[in-house]
Amino acid sequence: MKIFNSKLNLCWLIAAMFLVSCDKDDSDGFLSPALKYTNPSIKVAVGASLIQSGAMVTDESTKPLTFSIAAIRTADGKIADKVMNYKVDTYWWKAEYTTKEKTVEELDAKREKKNRPAIDINPDNGNIVIYPEASDSLQLTKGIYTIDVKVKNSGGERVIEKALTIEVSYAPPYSYRLRGIDGKLTGIDVKFERTAPVGNKILVYTLKKDGTAIDPKELEGYDYSTTPGVPDLKDWHNLGLNNPTKYTEHPDHLELEIAGYPLPFVSGAVLRIDMYNNGSVNGAYFNYWFDMAILKEGVWKVTIQLKYN
Repeated sequence: MKIFNSKLNLCWLIAAMFLVSCDKDDSDGFLSPALKYTNPSIKVAVGASLIQSGAMVTDESTKPLTFSIAAIRTADGKIADKVMNYKVDTYWWKAEYTTKEKTVEELDAKREKKNRPAIDINPDNGNIVIYPEASDSLQLTKGIYTIDVKVKNSGGERVIEKALTIEVSYAPPYSYRLRGIDGKLTGIDVKFERTAPVGNKILVYTLKKDGTAIDPKELEGYDYSTTPGVPDLKDWHNLGLNNPTKYTEHPDHLELEIAGYPLPFVSGAVLRIDMYNNGSVNGAYFNYWFDMAILKEGVWKVTIQLKYN
């Protein structure tokens, strides 16, 4: 019996020590040595859209954690002072941007203008962002940068050197991405040309495979609306925030007047253009759709070359 009681007392002592140890771990916290980004090296084209690294993988580190940028360095390891001091006027959104907003006032009710570092970090999860407004190539020059990130929690703090490597280039003053083709099309080529440095017009030409222009009346936009009787055409009629302000069909092109740039009004967002024809152009149904944005003021010519057999 004495041996049994001794063993029982020993078990209680071990259990008590375990509880104390757990309490100590909870109090002191744990900061994992395995903190990292899923993609520690990224290539980015700045000046067009919001760029994000994604949150840092925190392993089993005690939460909450706080993240900050400790240093931004050039490829030779020197502190990139100009980049670290570079700030931009951007927007923090308090509600979702739906593209259905009708006025600037409606948009401004959902967002707040702030002056933030061009290369910023979410202090709660370590997500590094580069804002669309970061377009000054004298402050943020092309090249390779490494970012040291400081992480703090109840377990202490650590600077993760070269946590993220960014290769910076500059996006053109427009964005374009083909999203799909259907019917008798093998592809499309889309060309953006800025024909004047000032102005508020977009000229849209759509060409047959032989290069001749298509009357814009021959092309129609798709209705994306889920509400019966409420059209939501994804075509050149619908450029966001009541744009275009004027829509004119000429026999060989569209002429669109807009209120201003960027287009769409929210920097970093894109527009969906979705067009189809019932067969009068090439003898068979076709459909194409793409996302685009125009960021810089001027008169723009957009040429869409259809490809088909």
